[in-house]
Amino acid sequence: MKYLIAILFLCCFQIHAQQPNIRTNQINIARDSYGVPHIFAPTDPEVAYGLAWAHSEDDFKTIQTLILTGKGKLGTYLGKKGAPVDYVFGLLNTRKVVDQQIKAMDPAFIQLVQGYLMGLEAYAKAHPQEVLNKHVFPIQLEDYIATTMFSVAIFCGVDKTLPKILDGTIPHVTGFTGEGSNAFAIKSTKSASGEPMLVINAHQPIEGATAFYEAHVQSEEGWNILGGLFPGGPLIFHGVTPNLAWAHTVNFQDKIDVYQLHTDKAHPGQYEVDGAWLKLEKRKIKLNIKGIPFKVSKMAYNSIYGPTVKTPKGEYFSLRLPALMDAGALQQWYAMNRSTHFQEFKAALAQNHLPMFNIMYADKQDNIFYISNGKMPYRNADPKYNWASTLPGNTRATLWDTFKPLDALPQYTNPASGYLFNTNHSPFLATTTAENLNPAKFDKYDGYETYHNNRSQRAKDLIDGYDKISWEDLKRIKFDRQLPTKILYPYGLDASLLFSLKESDYPALATIIQGIKQWNHVTDIESVGALYYNIAYYHASKLRANGSKDPLTEAEAVQLCQYVHDFLLKHYGRLDVKLGEFQRLQRGTEDWPQAGMPDVLAAVMSEPFGESKRKMNSGDAYIGFVKFPKDGGLPLIETVNTFGASSHPESKHFADQRAMYQAQKTKVMTLDKAEVLKTAERVYHPG
Repeated sequence: MKYLIAILFLCCFQIHAQQPNIRTNQINIARDSYGVPHIFAPTDPEVAYGLAWAHSEDDFKTIQTLILTGKGKLGTYLGKKGAPVDYVFGLLNTRKVVDQQIKAMDPAFIQLVQGYLMGLEAYAKAHPQEVLNKHVFPIQLEDYIATTMFSVAIFCGVDKTLPKILDGTIPHVTGFTGEGSNAFAIKSTKSASGEPMLVINAHQPIEGATAFYEAHVQSEEGWNILGGLFPGGPLIFHGVTPNLAWAHTVNFQDKIDVYQLHTDKAHPGQYEVDGAWLKLEKRKIKLNIKGIPFKVSKMAYNSIYGPTVKTPKGEYFSLRLPALMDAGALQQWYAMNRSTHFQEFKAALAQNHLPMFNIMYADKQDNIFYISNGKMPYRNADPKYNWASTLPGNTRATLWDTFKPLDALPQYTNPASGYLFNTNHSPFLATTTAENLNPAKFDKYDGYETYHNNRSQRAKDLIDGYDKISWEDLKRIKFDRQLPTKILYPYGLDASLLFSLKESDYPALATIIQGIKQWNHVTDIESVGALYYNIAYYHASKLRANGSKDPLTEAEAVQLCQYVHDFLLKHYGRLDVKLGEFQRLQRGTEDWPQAGMPDVLAAVMSEPFGESKRKMNSGDAYIGFVKFPKDGGLPLIETVNTFGASSHPESKHFADQRAMYQAQKTKVMTLDKAEVLKTAERVYHPG
């Protein structure tokens, strides 16, 4: 399932409308001193063509893996590793919805995507040696949009739900995460300079198909935005325009429902709904797998509730989620990109195509805004249905098909506090206590988050410590690496137990126990206590093979300390090991000490690196700071990405932002075309 998350925004479209006129000699790609592409052209489709070309220069391989996903052909490149992705793509069958909805889509959006896909095709034609295999090209349009739907569905939880169904751990009929993102909006009344500010801070994988790529796109038709996108993306997903800016964070309201169908041996191939037996639709998905000389067929099913899978025990479960019912998410992002003021931005959101993501907003008119966005269905309020668990798939009473309007979602506009923030925590804890929304006024069946996490609690403590927040204060808050006083991890990994063991009771573990108890909750590279806690954090889940999140027992806390002790002596021969020796940031053949931990504001998630270390694989990634000046001029923009613009090790931009990123510094960016062209290291046309 790893590759399911790595599928955002593919490229495949059958050309029904007339292709846009692309004049490559009118498209300018200006590379700044960090290799970030600034694309200038007369029309939006021409800009998209240039973006496709520039991004292909930097990461064509990743883009092609996404194209293959949209064709159900990832297995032709990745072999057995890609086959599960191809199966799930076929199971969800998003292409069917695209075929039903594509004629109603905005023609300008269609032209944009066509321009982008033409750019990819042109790059492939000019560089045939870089094409992965014969299945990548040509690219078609409907498949592109179908994969956009698939990608958002994965973000909505399909990748987590399907394994639970197949391994039997899904509840039968009878959250906490260390990952996420940060976003802060500061109004002039809370700003030390009187200027509104926004922080864009995605926590994503730092390499691969969902690692953010930075670009600036500007046409003569009014499209002008700088920000982050994923490979295969024809536009900016979050960023800043001359007039406004927004940031996304992942939200965790209830975006997916699971239904257990009622079947029996007397009615093979059928399921019972409201006393009637309905035919279970089925079709074969043919998988092309590298290394296997014949196609492998796997059965997919569909019920009135949605895509359906059969478990090894012969039970059938259906998935229903709004992300599989609306093909317009990318079109809505385009409208957001093109917005010039708050009312236009709200109108773009009111399209209600985007089924998830918190949105944090600020603009030059001193508006700040936050919404826990989603395509939320009207669910049956009968208390006998538990919408947080598995639902009975034998009644239309649980079958929803209408959605709530934008104004029914939790949202704030210009609170008197002067600030809004989200770190993947509750939308009802977004500002001062007096102005926070009352969760009782919202539908409990929407399943909104109600909790703080470590980042939100720490951010709230920091923000409330300032009467006014300066530009530098905002950076200090965002780059903070300290956990709050009361740590909010699962398993009770807080002061209630792990921090209260007595050294005298366990003298052999005294050094570890004392190191954790005396730790100041700061996760810098020199900290020994942070190293102890980091090892304990990642090992804690292994003590709970049953998946329980119950607080640690004293015996388990001792087990964790013993594990830390034994691990360090085995691999380092000493106990005074610092976090930076154990946790590394790797790029190519080099690696460096890396500070941070899961769920600090400057978050770091990691994976095993050899036998004795861990390396960062996700967390604090693309970062942007935006300030709108009082004189109404272009916004001040500072950004940093984890590594650099290029995925090619031989490029000077392979890791040229790495040192700046680790030092928590930024580079100055601009939306001013004249300034970009004056300072660019290289300006050229595609081709």
